[in-house]
Amino acid sequence: MTRKERVALVSLVASLSLTVAKLTIGLMIGSLALITDALHSGTDAIATLVTFLAVRFADRPADDDHPYGHGKFEDLAALGEGTLLLVLAGGVAVEAWNRFAGAAAAPSVSAIAFAVLGVEIVINLWRASALSKAAKETGSRALAADAMHFLSDVASSVIVIVGFIATLYGAEWADPVTAAAIAVFIGWLGLRMIRRTADELTDRVSPSIARTLRRLLLDLPGVVAIDQLRVRTVGPRHFVDISAGVPRTFSLGETATVKGAMVAAIMAEIDDAEATVSLIPVPINDESVRERVFLAASRERIPVHHITIQHLGDRLSVSLDCEVDGAMPLGEAHEVASRLEAAIRAEIGAEIEVETHLEPLYPDLIQGERLPDERVAAYAATLRMAAETHGVSDVHNVRAREIYEGVFVAFHCRFPAALPAAEVHRRADAVERSARIAFPEIRRIVSHPEPIRE
Repeated sequence: MTRKERVALVSLVASLSLTVAKLTIGLMIGSLALITDALHSGTDAIATLVTFLAVRFADRPADDDHPYGHGKFEDLAALGEGTLLLVLAGGVAVEAWNRFAGAAAAPSVSAIAFAVLGVEIVINLWRASALSKAAKETGSRALAADAMHFLSDVASSVIVIVGFIATLYGAEWADPVTAAAIAVFIGWLGLRMIRRTADELTDRVSPSIARTLRRLLLDLPGVVAIDQLRVRTVGPRHFVDISAGVPRTFSLGETATVKGAMVAAIMAEIDDAEATVSLIPVPINDESVRERVFLAASRERIPVHHITIQHLGDRLSVSLDCEVDGAMPLGEAHEVASRLEAAIRAEIGAEIEVETHLEPLYPDLIQGERLPDERVAAYAATLRMAAETHGVSDVHNVRAREIYEGVFVAFHCRFPAALPAAEVHRRADAVERSARIAFPEIRRIVSHPEPIRE
């Protein structure tokens, strides 16, 4: 049995005991006010029974029929309690009027009536405090409604005591007037409870929550816009659904980082929250032409490299290498290139000039055979001679392997740390060309530039 269930069960037993005691004394002395107070406690007993059952249902985990959980059962219980209070208030008000109009005899007030009411006030104050504490800790609106009931019992009991004192001083009208005052108080509590429960059942939330979350999330890096933000509360849990825009140039890893940051920010702002974040790639104003070309190629799933962009007066020219399977027939490869060119024009503009160069795509895994040491040494000697001619230092870590259609060569070399990357590429490329001229069997050569060690 959970804590909420234990508190509700203890509250139920206390409500039944106090109801029986007050109703018995009320009937004995003929006090409508005390009978009304007893009926009020009786509705508390019924409400507590409903609360006990509601919290048992509400604690069930989410399932296919209730994907947001069963917390709304507590709202239904609170709605039933509020309705019960309104019905009781109406009935008591009618009886109070009939007694007042008919000049009914005043009740015979005794010390035992004061004693019962005093004990009830102490018990109800303790129960209200325990229920209120449990409601705050568990987020149970049904327990909170029960706590309000018992506070209302304390208030109505105080009103009854005031009426009894007035009766002892000869005010024969005090009992029906006291009963009517209790009815008004009970009715006000019922209306307040129904209004609050209706807000919960219709998923009403404070507009400040959405404003705070929107401002908080828009301040996060990578969040371009918040398209939709919805918050609903089910029991103690808050469900937050968000649709946001991120730059379409972001990688999957960057997008995942933004999503994680949004969820963490929501959890830090709202206790016991569950966030569902949908991110939509959107264009932003500072996208470069190169980024847009890569985007167009990625949508077509065509690998590209060596992109060159030229300004031709009022229009652009884009040239790039389009990688295709080396075994693909030219007709199919040309269709791939044409599809890529159309995608780039659709992204940037129909007036753009696009030139594609077909480049064979190497397989993911190429079988390589180790070459004799003397051949590797010959390649290394040629590379070092070319390096001296073109201003390249310290050619080292030279490797060479036999691949399916020639030789693969890789080497490391050094340049001044402040040398621009474009100049580094030009010099390294010159060294590579010299090696290819000397050894035509070299199919692919890769240089790895490093800064000169100080």
